[in-house]
Amino acid sequence: MARNKNKRKKNPSKSGKNRTALLDHKKVGSELQPGFAQLGDKLTFSSWSNERLPEMLWAAIIRVVQNQDFVISEFRRVISYVSEHSNKDKLSDLSITGISKLDEELRKEFLVFLLSNPITASALTVLKLFKDLPARESWLKFLPSTEPDLNILMAAVGMCLPHQSQEATDCRWLKLMLMVVAGKFHAPREMVEPWFNYPYEGDQRSIRPSIRSCEMAFNPMVEQDLTWSNNFWNESWESTPCLELVTESNDKSEESCCGIEEIKKLRQELEKHWKKTHSTTGIDAKHDGVFGIAFYALSTLAEISSIGVNTGILARLGLRTILEMHINLKYLTLKDDLQLWSKWRTYGAGQAKLNALKFDELVEAPKFINTDTLESIAGEDLWEEFINIELGSWSGADLRKLSDKAGLKSSYDQYYSWSSTYSHGTWGAIREVCFNTCGNPLHRLHRYPKESVLSDTLHDACILVNEILNDLSQAYPSFNARLLEENNKGGSEELETLIKAQIV
Repeated sequence: MARNKNKRKKNPSKSGKNRTALLDHKKVGSELQPGFAQLGDKLTFSSWSNERLPEMLWAAIIRVVQNQDFVISEFRRVISYVSEHSNKDKLSDLSITGISKLDEELRKEFLVFLLSNPITASALTVLKLFKDLPARESWLKFLPSTEPDLNILMAAVGMCLPHQSQEATDCRWLKLMLMVVAGKFHAPREMVEPWFNYPYEGDQRSIRPSIRSCEMAFNPMVEQDLTWSNNFWNESWESTPCLELVTESNDKSEESCCGIEEIKKLRQELEKHWKKTHSTTGIDAKHDGVFGIAFYALSTLAEISSIGVNTGILARLGLRTILEMHINLKYLTLKDDLQLWSKWRTYGAGQAKLNALKFDELVEAPKFINTDTLESIAGEDLWEEFINIELGSWSGADLRKLSDKAGLKSSYDQYYSWSSTYSHGTWGAIREVCFNTCGNPLHRLHRYPKESVLSDTLHDACILVNEILNDLSQAYPSFNARLLEENNKGGSEELETLIKAQIV
């Protein structure tokens, strides 16, 4: 029996979200595509929140003014009215636009019926706020003279905006049932019958999805008039302000896992160990590389730990740099090949040579670059005429493959991908840093410019630096000093053991 070498075990979802697992995405070129995305042009998109919610606004408003029992009874009253009407086929679409297209007498009859309930009528006075409301004059003729309550409108849109919410599902049920009783929607009896007893009988875990899918599926079949939907969102944007969305902070009130003084003390201990293990004034690519990576990581960490930096963009670039050094060092120490160490060092000299030549022949050096330093690095080990310039990676493998070879693929997956978005300035990083989600549901929870304080990177940076020191200690035993991380409960058991046994 052939063994499936590509079979991989899928981990359970921590979020519990109903979405395509990463391993179930299909690789097409350089993209990972979920199942629906693979359908491409075969799909016609229709948005509940953007397009259909504004059309069912009157139902959404009723949905939030009382408990569900009242709302369902009110919706059933409307369904019964349509099912018993002699012109029920004309009443199958009671959206805002649909109501406006009814004959004047039929529209008047329906509005009088709908607004005969004082609670419903009072809630629907918020429709007065919209100057572009279809058939506005008809609504104004029958709505109470009381002032509209904007809070009701915001609550209605906010609760019904998520298309799978209970409130949205109730409104979508009403829309679907109006088509069913008017004879405009046909489906198998075993599917439709449970809808009549919604939401009190049957397995709602299957009934609710069937309601949403059928309400959604019907829309691409008819031509959509988006005039009111667009006008609704435009008027809401123009007439109401952005509001800050207040969320619970995930930041724990823990003390910093390390500070500048701890890093300075650790560096002093590292310098002592460098002196203790340093054996020659000649070129020692391994010793210089091991200690150089550790010193560079500490320098990066010191900058990250500066006030205001650890929760900013540059800290994430620093974290990515520390990770890359950790992967390179782990790979080099595992191989423990002096020629490989020399290759790694020569690559760096070649990069210095490449840039020195560019600034000497092609472009002006920027102010932050000291060309004398580049010239020195390029030729300090060997005359630069004997040094090749490697245009790829020093190892011949990208960092992902190198992390796999070093047994650090999990660390790569943890830290590299998202921190890289900050290095490249792609939309994900820009969105997290520069925009907040508006708390006004009438703005569709859009994004507005507001600089955010990001999560602290210091904890993760300390973990990676400690791992670098673990590799250094293995290459040049034994160095036991580690960063203080007394409050860290999330690291590996091995790391916690090292922390408890630290010598500073």
